[in-house]
Amino acid sequence: MMEQKAQWTILVYIAAHNNLEQLGRRSLAQILDVGSTPQLKLAALYDGPHGATRTVAGEPGQPAIEEPLGDFDSGDPDTLLETARWAFEQCLAERYGLVLWSHGSGWRPEDRDRAGGDAPSAWTPEALARIARQARGDDAVSHSELVERAGQGGRLALFRTTLARILRQDDPAERAICFDDGSGHSLDTLELERVVREVSEVIGQPLDLLGLDACVMATLEVAYQVRQHVRYLVASEELVPGRSWPYDTILGALRSAPVTSARDLAALVVQHYVDYYNANPPPLNGGDVTKVALDLAQIDPLIRAAGGLGKALLKEMDGQADYLWAAQRETQARETLQGKRWNNKFYYHLWDLGTLAARLGENSDSAAVRDAARGVKAALEPGGAVIAEGHHGDWFDGIGGVSIYAVPPGVQRISPYYREVALARDTRWSEMLEAYHQALS
Repeated sequence: MMEQKAQWTILVYIAAHNNLEQLGRRSLAQILDVGSTPQLKLAALYDGPHGATRTVAGEPGQPAIEEPLGDFDSGDPDTLLETARWAFEQCLAERYGLVLWSHGSGWRPEDRDRAGGDAPSAWTPEALARIARQARGDDAVSHSELVERAGQGGRLALFRTTLARILRQDDPAERAICFDDGSGHSLDTLELERVVREVSEVIGQPLDLLGLDACVMATLEVAYQVRQHVRYLVASEELVPGRSWPYDTILGALRSAPVTSARDLAALVVQHYVDYYNANPPPLNGGDVTKVALDLAQIDPLIRAAGGLGKALLKEMDGQADYLWAAQRETQARETLQGKRWNNKFYYHLWDLGTLAARLGENSDSAAVRDAARGVKAALEPGGAVIAEGHHGDWFDGIGGVSIYAVPPGVQRISPYYREVALARDTRWSEMLEAYHQALS
């Protein structure tokens, strides 16, 4: 007799083989405390410094089913695929959700040491170790954020394959530049598409919900890259506090109403996340947080709008470069440094698309650019791709919830890997950035 399908199976993949070990255990405990029911199956993979365990939460009156795995490489995308197959094949459901809890899982100290090579001295293990000691606590930061706090532009990598590709650069200086110019994010985006494509093949349908409980992943590039294999995406364009998502309230609400649709669950995550940090402001970012839920079936109009803005800027770049530069000066990069706003925001490579478009729509002297920018703002309004956007703190007033790669000229180069991303291939945005850099070089 075939087992009856649950309404939902949720797999939370906790890659805590780093300084977030205890925070990963905290999230795991919340998941197991909620527990499974006949209509809601909860599975988790926890990878910490002392080994890994994969678990299916028990139903009422039943213990959790745990399987110790020993040493485990949670930064390997093939390991993630095998874990998804394990969870989804034994916990059949009408809807499937995958959450990647990955605050720096792709990095390990020995990798960063290799990557540093002849890079600036702020990357030294001693500097990182000192900052790690200072950062321990309830809101400890990821290894990538430690690098940022040390004064360099390292960012989180979801996958070790991302790091491996960068490390294949023979020139230590070139490797260092790749960590600064957004190459890690571009390569993560490409690898993430492969993962969700193969997961969707395992379950025979697109993932109903992809949650990225990781920093600065709510980018237009990520959303467009996974659109064919994921129905709803939930992520943040900013740093995610170490306490991550409030899994107890999110999954508790789903347990109480397991027939919740994927769209409603995506919006519910945003609501509970913002409500939690409104009541419990994290030290990181001065207490400010942001989260967005996207309907990827509706992402194409937003892509066309962003591509239209890139095309309009490209056509008139000689006259528009200064306006774009001014717009970047007046808006905010969607990353932070040292737990506060860094004085030189041009150190970053991801920009909030909504505020960037708003400034161009207000200030450009080109009617075509103004119209295209207003089109982007309209496409970010709720009811299209954005089904829920929430934030806490004045810092995020007016944002659209989604960032885009907009590395500023004269400060950083354009990543050589960016052109491989689908958004760069299918729009003129990459060409626009190249023209922008040339115009202000």
